[in-house]
Amino acid sequence: MNEHDDALSARLRALPREMVPPAQAWEAVSRGLDAAATPAPRPWRGRRRLLAGAGMALAATLAGVAVLPRLLSPLPAPEPEPSQLRVQADAMAQQYRVALQSLPAAAPAPEVAPALAELDRSAAEIHAALDESPGSAFLIGQLQRTYAKRLELTRQVARDAAFASS
Repeated sequence: MNEHDDALSARLRALPREMVPPAQAWEAVSRGLDAAATPAPRPWRGRRRLLAGAGMALAATLAGVAVLPRLLSPLPAPEPEPSQLRVQADAMAQQYRVALQSLPAAAPAPEVAPALAELDRSAAEIHAALDESPGSAFLIGQLQRTYAKRLELTRQVARDAAFASS
């Protein structure tokens, strides 16, 4: 692990484990329940209206409790502009693909195939890490080294195939 991973881990540990609704939410629920439980001043008249009113108050309270967490949760942030490093990583990936396509196709030797697969997995993991931390210059450097190693190994496979066929 490096200091970037340690800092990220520390920030993750600092996040709250759970969110508790504010006290005024519970007060609103209590008021709704109290309103539903209050008897009508003249219980003989309008019994249906009383029950309907209590049912509506209870329904409104339950709806408020169901919707409240959504209202209190932060709105999703607008999609940020891609960072300069993310744009650089995407351009690097495109250049890598073009460079791979320019090399002659050759089947790698069985002892080289696992290394090529591992380099491809590493590049995919670095791209995933860049999605989480788009401003990480360290990850851009790692991606550049991974692509360079993958291209060099692919060139070596192509040279070996050309040498074997001549």
